[in-house]
Parts: sequence; C-alpha cells; structure tokens
Amino acid sequence: MRILFLLVALSLSLFCKPLPLLFSGNKKMSSSDLYTTLGLRLPYAIEMWENKPSIEPILVSQSVTTLTGYYRSLGYFEAKITPDETNESITFVIQENSPVAVSDIQINSPLDIHKVIDLEEGDLFDQEKFTSTKTKIKKQYYAAGFCNATFNTKAWIDTQEHEAHLLFEATPNERCTFGPIIAASTPNIDGNLTASMLRFKEGDPYTLEAIQRSYETLYVQEAIARATINDTDRNGSIVPITLGIEEVEKPIRFTTGLGYSTDQGFGAQMGIKHRNFLGNMKTLSLDAKYTQIKESASAQLSIPLWDHLSAHGEVGYVNEQFQGYRSQSVFEKLTLKHQNIPTSLLAAVLVDQAKTYHSDNAEAFPESNLFVISPIMEFNRDTRDKLLEPSKGNWVNAKVQGSLLSSFSDATYFKTILSGAHIESFGEHVIAARIHWGVLRTYEGAVPSYYRFYAGGMNSNRAYTYRALGPKDMNGDPLGFNSLLEGTLEYRFPIYAQIRGVIFSDLTYGSNNYIPDYQLPYWGVGGGLRYVTPIGPISIDVGANPHNFGQHAIQFRIGELF
Repeated sequence: MRILFLLVALSLSLFCKPLPLLFSGNKKMSSSDLYTTLGLRLPYAIEMWENKPSIEPILVSQSVTTLTGYYRSLGYFEAKITPDETNESITFVIQENSPVAVSDIQINSPLDIHKVIDLEEGDLFDQEKFTSTKTKIKKQYYAAGFCNATFNTKAWIDTQEHEAHLLFEATPNERCTFGPIIAASTPNIDGNLTASMLRFKEGDPYTLEAIQRSYETLYVQEAIARATINDTDRNGSIVPITLGIEEVEKPIRFTTGLGYSTDQGFGAQMGIKHRNFLGNMKTLSLDAKYTQIKESASAQLSIPLWDHLSAHGEVGYVNEQFQGYRSQSVFEKLTLKHQNIPTSLLAAVLVDQAKTYHSDNAEAFPESNLFVISPIMEFNRDTRDKLLEPSKGNWVNAKVQGSLLSSFSDATYFKTILSGAHIESFGEHVIAARIHWGVLRTYEGAVPSYYRFYAGGMNSNRAYTYRALGPKDMNGDPLGFNSLLEGTLEYRFPIYAQIRGVIFSDLTYGSNNYIPDYQLPYWGVGGGLRYVTPIGPISIDVGANPHNFGQHAIQFRIGELF
C-alpha cells in the first residue's frame, strides 16, 4: 500500500511539473507582453543562463482566460486561444482575428473635454483608456466646481462590423460653493488657527485645486503629522468642510550629518528642533554647521499667524574664509512673511555686525568692523513640481535690500537680486533655463567685502571653481563684482535605470561698475551625470571654457542646479 501511495505521489508531481510556455500566431501582441500579463518574465537574449518562462499544466485554463481578457481589453474581442500540451512544453496557439476600432465619438459637454479623451477615431478600442477618460472627465468637472455633475458614458461594440461607438455626456448642474468650515482643535493646536490656513473660505467657489493647495499649506507646518479635509457631506450645491489634524507624536527632532561639496569641501551639521514649541505650531531650532571654509551657528523661532502670515526671528554667527580675507558676522533678522502658494512675499530687517580681518589686500578688502541695518523686501513664486528634481514649472525671485548712513548704520547702499528659471519636460527629457542678475551700489560709507557678488562653482559657472571667476589681485585672489549677470541652459536626459545625463552651457558677465561688462563674457560648457536617490539626484558635472580647455573644473552636489 505504501509503495502504491508513493507511485501515485510521484505521478502527480510529474504531472504538475512546470513546462516551458510558448506562443504561436500572435502578430499584434509581443510574446514579452503576453508573458508579462501572466506574471512571467522573458529573459533578455544576453541572459543565456536564465530558463525560459514556464507554467504548471494545472494553470493552463486560468492562463487562457487571463490572456483572452487581455486581448479583449485592447479591442480584440474575437481572439481565440487554444492550448497545445506535450510532455516537453505548452504552446498557446493564438488566432487574433480582426480588432474593434473606434468608429465615432459623440461628445455632449458644456466644458471642453476633448483634451482629456484618450481615444481617437481609428484607434483600437482600449478599455483601459476608455475607463481613464471617464475618470478624467469627472476630475475636470470637479476641478471646475461642479461637484454634482452627472455623467453618461457608453461604448457600443459591433463585433460584426468591428466598430466601437463611444458617447461622453456630462451635465454640470449647479456650481458648488464651500459651506461652513468646522476645524477640530487638538491639545496643543487651535482649530481656528489651522482653519485660517485653508486656501478657501465659506462661500468661495468649490474647487479641488483649493483643497489641494490647502493640504500643501497645512503640511508645511512641521507640527502636523496628518491632515484631513472632509468634503463628502454635501448638501446640494453646498459643500461643508470638516478639518481634522493630528499632531506629531515626538515634536523634538535631532539632526546630524556629514557631507561634501566642491564648493565648501567636507562638512558636518548638527541641530535640534522643537516642531510645536509652546503649542500652535511654533518652531524653535538650534543649528550648527562646519565646513572647510565656513562655520556657522544660529537659533530660529517661527510663529504661524492668522490668514497665511507668519513671523520669524533669527540670531546667528558666521565665520567664513574668502580668498584674500576672512569675514565674521553676528546678525539678527526679523521677518514677516505672507505665504499664498505658490507665491510668497516677505519684509524683513537685518542687523549685521560684520568684521573683515586677515586681509591680504587692504585696498581691495579693507579690514573693518561695520554695523549695518538693512530693511529687506523679497518676492518669490515657485511652480516647480519638485524641489530637488524638478521636471516642469518655473520660479521667480526678486530681492531688494539697502540701508542709509546714520548713527545706526555705517553705509548707504542698495542691493538688488533678480533670478528666474523655466523648466519644460518632453517625456523623460528636460530642457531648463535660468537667469540671475544682481547689482550692489554703495553711495556713502562702506559695506562688508562679502556683500559683493562672486561667481564660479556648482551653483554658478561650472567651468570655474568656487568664487574663482573674474579678475584677481596681485595675490591671485578673486576681487568679486559689483554687478553680475549669469545665464544657464541645460538638457537633461535618461541613460539607464536611475542614471541620467546632462549637457549644459553657463555664461557669466560681471564688472566693478553697476552694469555688467558685456564685452567680456566668461563661458563654460560641459556635461554631467545624475544618480537619482530618494533625497534627490547625486550630481557630478565637468565644465570647461570652450576657448581655453585648460580652464576647467569638476563640481559635485546633491540635487539639480534649479
């Protein structure tokens, strides 16, 4: 009896032994796609050590059903699949037959929905595209404020004529508005404060964009671990809102890190932050950083206010090595900021006790101990899709600061910086352009040497090392500029897996006057590699002056230039 049992078990194991799977007759569908549909992988030609895909005979019927459904989803409603089994392999003999194509598309919609329809006349009827089109139409109506819109989408399939007739119909009904807003408080955060951060008010037109922007604003607050904006309890065209938040369980966070950049060399950082200091999302942070050319320490307090306003206070110390001199700064900065994503506007006052010492050139870099009080105005607009690896969008930044010579300030000066960038993507290929302009004008008194503009390095012209671009004194130290204009053009492209490439051109103009010298360009061209990581791409660039390849530099950083 035991021997009989073993023989039966052996026979079953042989019967269930996986056999190589082959396809025959498939002309429109590649074998690779068919294997993928079954959860199998066809090895590349160079992977000669890998076995061909195989399945167990008991799964043949299920596999035929899966492949038949796959063919139908792509318009092949009359496809027939017949298994042919031998002791050595299993072959699926496929008759694809004629597919169903889209014959006509009827659209009845007050909103223009043509751009979101993924199918065109003459296309094969793809069920996935048909389903995604229905979803996109609904999103477009909801985004426009029609939360009670009704939809009628149908597909009539004529298998005899191999035609598909499609209908996309929408009725917007009454436009919706935001209703009463109820915001729950937590033990340490006032619900009225979080409600004031929403990007809409009661009575405003209902849009998904307003809700999305509200989420972005809330999650900027580090004290919030989770936010929910409930808009499902609708009363006709009125959409009441219930806002709930959860505080971070551990508001105190320590940070530490080591790094390296071609600009500042090896560096270390350590910090501590309380993300809900004394409640209501106030943050208090202490930071210390060290690099081969710069040491700094600072304390910052940020206080969210009502209606998208926030106040910030910072005190700090910076000791930095420039070529030709050293600088030391003890500063205090008070800022009032209005954030209306993607735009922000801030007004600030900077109190700077600045010392220039260990100068190698007293004429170019006079040793001094200056006290400067500078009001600052800054505007910023950022629509990039991502900060570390953007693929589309643009940003603009305008900053103006200055001071008047008085018993409180040692200089009358004016400094303006304008910057902007635009990024366009074409699939995985990206074209990006950036421009940066600045001018420093000193009327009376003196400003610290480090208020001047320096160029060269990974965030500037990459054919030159950090701050090394431009005229130099007798000691070979760069003198910097009173005016600067820089432009960059990049082409970013995929290479393999997580590796990307870039080709770039950097152009710099500068002068000691208040207008850059356009007769003396500093040009850099080159290329680089990017390895994409969760914290941003690790970047290495090699740039050179095309008129003098002896002038070249290698740059390293984490994140794209812009």
